Amino acid sequence: MTKYLSLLLLFLFAVAPGQSAPEKRPNIVWIFSDDHAPNAIGAYGGRLKPYNITPNIDSLAKDGMIFDRAYVGNSICAPSRATLLTGKHSHKNGKFHNGDAFDHDQQQFQKILQKNGYQTAMIGKIHLNGAMQGFDYWEVLPGQGRYTNPQFITEEGKTEYEGHSTDIVTDRALNWLETGVDEEKPFMMMVHYKAPHRNWLPAERIMEEYRKKTFPEPETLFDTYEGRATASHVQDMSIDITMRMQGDLKVIPGSEREKYLQKYKPEGKDLVRWKYQAYMQDYLGCIAGVDENIGRLLTYLKDNNLEENTVVMYSSDQGFYLGEHGWFDKRFMYEESFRTPLIARWPGVIEPGQRNADLVQNIDFAETFLDIAGAPIPDDMQGKSLVPLLKGNTPDDWRKSLYYHYYEYPGVHSVLRHEGVFDGRHKLIRFYGTDVPDGEEWEMFDLKADPQEMNSIYSDPNQSEKVAEMKTELSRLKEYYEVPDDMGGLPKIIRRKKRAPANAKTLKFEFKKGQAVAGKDAPFIDGRGIELTVPFEYAGKDGVLFAQGGASTGYSLWIKDGQIQWSVSRHDGAKTLSSAEKLAPGSVTVTVRQEKSGNVSLTIGDKTEALGNSGGAFPNQPNESISIGDDSGSKITSYPGETKFPEEMGPVSVKLLK
Repeated sequence: MTKYLSLLLLFLFAVAPGQSAPEKRPNIVWIFSDDHAPNAIGAYGGRLKPYNITPNIDSLAKDGMIFDRAYVGNSICAPSRATLLTGKHSHKNGKFHNGDAFDHDQQQFQKILQKNGYQTAMIGKIHLNGAMQGFDYWEVLPGQGRYTNPQFITEEGKTEYEGHSTDIVTDRALNWLETGVDEEKPFMMMVHYKAPHRNWLPAERIMEEYRKKTFPEPETLFDTYEGRATASHVQDMSIDITMRMQGDLKVIPGSEREKYLQKYKPEGKDLVRWKYQAYMQDYLGCIAGVDENIGRLLTYLKDNNLEENTVVMYSSDQGFYLGEHGWFDKRFMYEESFRTPLIARWPGVIEPGQRNADLVQNIDFAETFLDIAGAPIPDDMQGKSLVPLLKGNTPDDWRKSLYYHYYEYPGVHSVLRHEGVFDGRHKLIRFYGTDVPDGEEWEMFDLKADPQEMNSIYSDPNQSEKVAEMKTELSRLKEYYEVPDDMGGLPKIIRRKKRAPANAKTLKFEFKKGQAVAGKDAPFIDGRGIELTVPFEYAGKDGVLFAQGGASTGYSLWIKDGQIQWSVSRHDGAKTLSSAEKLAPGSVTVTVRQEKSGNVSLTIGDKTEALGNSGGAFPNQPNESISIGDDSGSKITSYPGETKFPEEMGPVSVKLLK
């Protein structure tokens, strides 16, 4: 069998007299960041260009092609990544929102590349639970991952590295290029950064520099949302109301930011302006770190003679609000979050310094990788290869419109479900659900006349013909992409400070070991303190007594070597406080109390001790479920051993503190 296979390969790759040897297939390096707004890339222009935050990304654009109209189909982290791997919209790959499970068994482009002779690697943030498939090597952050001293998951288990996540992701990528690549075979490597995701924590070397800078404000920072539908009015993603002083802006006791606020006491618009500057300093500092590390990757390719035969592409899972409309985050179909950066360099193929204005979408990425590699593109993928565009040729049948659909409601930031169509100038959006007046509201914008999308023209009688045309196109796209009918009834809106969650006024809960508690039924800890009382039998075994949330936001009460541990996780990692004394065998009751200030005290039996400060109130409500007697979901912290607590436990009492 081996003999015949060898003969077949010799026949297939034989070079006839007079013919040149076949060209080596190009390597692919796909660099992906999290929540990077195009407006924060110098090559895209805009108010931040003079600050020269992204010289290395800009160099890719100078040597290659920048896509001015690249968009996503669902502007939220995990669904965007599922689309990247599958070449399909959310309703086809099954990843509608961050909380959905992802079916790794389904078709994905990297599996096809593997079958066609490519080495494949995935390093960094993927935000899809479960073991990766189709990668010769994968080393990924669990969930959102940590900025500081991040953990990585591989097929062998977990490893923690000391340093900043952006630097570590690059270190691990360079390590694979150095030690894991067969030089005789082409490779495809995905390098995914956590930055600049919330809570925007730059490396120390960059933070100091960026906290000295002042950035121009967007014109719409104090938008009042007149002329638009309900959704803009009820969102919960404003710098004014939603952004947290401690968790987001790092206003902690003794910090320079706290000293400034105590001294000048800004209020109203002045406080919003201050928060905007603090936000931009940290967000753009994160991006500066990404750009610095992209420079490291590009230098490696050049120094190792890989540059000329490697396609390098840079993008993000979606755009992000940098104060436009008074917001941060994404989710809406408005330009700032719908649009995403996309830059490609392909020496000898892409003519340097090109800008493309065709409508492209993240459903196109998987097909593009396959086309670059000369691999077959499955018929059920929903996008189109960008290779013709990269070569400077727009096919006659290239798309004239894009479909969008956002599903994650109710949920964090309270953005109503909506779908829409965009033809490059006009954008029609349909908001739907039980929290929408009459179950359905429409908006339409003319981006040529109103590029900031401040006034919907949907109800303008002079636009009735265009509205009808866009509705027809929306229907056509839904049929073309096989979009199912709307889902059933939706619960009432979750809105911080204006409309509270169903359990917001419920201050006492009781849970039993083994009880399944979904995230939506968990205590609403956002901005609050908590008191947790756990009776249990102790026989010398470690384990987790109670956990709510995950690595991004949550808390865990657990035992290590007989000592009670209280861990509180935030986007930048987990802080753990430990009891001074070890538990004695027998029946034990432990009560941990964390005030809204973050001060923590622990009572074991009738003995109370002060443990310190966990960093303040919880910055936002976790989506993950509760675990009683275990931490079975995204881990709050790095546990040294078995998480399941083996002994008996009484009912766990949870009390929320205002």
